[in-house]
Amino acid sequence: MVVRLTAAAVIVATALSARAHIVPIPPSTCAFDPVEIRVPTTGLTGQTQANGPADAVRLTYDASASVIQICATGGTDGMQCDAVPRPFTLGAISGTLTFPALFQGHMLSSGDITITDVPVTLTVGASATSVPTTLTTALAAVDGIVVQGQPLQGLQSFTLVGVIDGQALPAPLTGQSIVMSLSCLPRPVPDKDQYAAPVVMSSIRGVVTSKLVRLRAVADVLSPPPDLSPGPTLIAIAADGAMIASGIVPGGLQGSKVLTGRSDDGRSVIMVRTFSRRGMIRLVLTARLQNVTLPVEAANAPVLVDVTLDAGGVIGRGEKLFRATNGGRRLRPAS
Repeated sequence: MVVRLTAAAVIVATALSARAHIVPIPPSTCAFDPVEIRVPTTGLTGQTQANGPADAVRLTYDASASVIQICATGGTDGMQCDAVPRPFTLGAISGTLTFPALFQGHMLSSGDITITDVPVTLTVGASATSVPTTLTTALAAVDGIVVQGQPLQGLQSFTLVGVIDGQALPAPLTGQSIVMSLSCLPRPVPDKDQYAAPVVMSSIRGVVTSKLVRLRAVADVLSPPPDLSPGPTLIAIAADGAMIASGIVPGGLQGSKVLTGRSDDGRSVIMVRTFSRRGMIRLVLTARLQNVTLPVEAANAPVLVDVTLDAGGVIGRGEKLFRATNGGRRLRPAS
């Protein structure tokens, strides 16, 4: 499939973009090379093979709508978008992975990107299946495991993660869900400040041990507050960039002013209370997670704790400096 943008369409789009926000954002280019793939249930790992110019993508930005658009640029004129198959190997399995020629998603000023239901076509032998797959820089869940992307920050790459549902895949992959990871180093770097603000969590308090994470955080948002009830709800806690705890509430958070959700195994509980405060809405998040892997830290060592919440596609982030106590087996806020 080839999508070609006409000169007239480009002029109209540029004019609309210029009226929609003060400073137009120049397009960026990068390459998703390679696309990392793995099957968590079996441990199989693989990646797409280098495909030359066909690996390049062109990113365009509409900050007025908080939209990012991705065009696979197989052509040389920068105006052509091609759905080019990417050869892959996954253990002894080989095939092709194909993204649409043109697709778009939602971006925030934090650099978080969510692209919902991208039709990814996976071909093995004579069998080809198109599976709607959500790509995100936040969190995704597969077979009871939380995987995490990386938002666009500074001069670094952003990383999208997505899960291809194994029930829709052809043999011999039927029933084996695949995690994809796509990294992009956009140049020039876009001005994200014009995009919509994320949910920023602050005043993070609590304790982290090798058996339990118990945290509380607040976020002030404009009215009306974001809808946090659609599922699934995912949460991840990282220490110095490494995930140490996570939770999955498949059915999302339920309730009115107090939203509550519990994981299927009962080991993760997430609660969000809503308050009106000085014309703002205050969200108070509490989380209790028992699936923890905490390495022993040096006594009194500073540890940066990151909290990421993905509630029905609403992304919240926060960080706080903790310190290691109890011989490095417990983390508490530094102040």
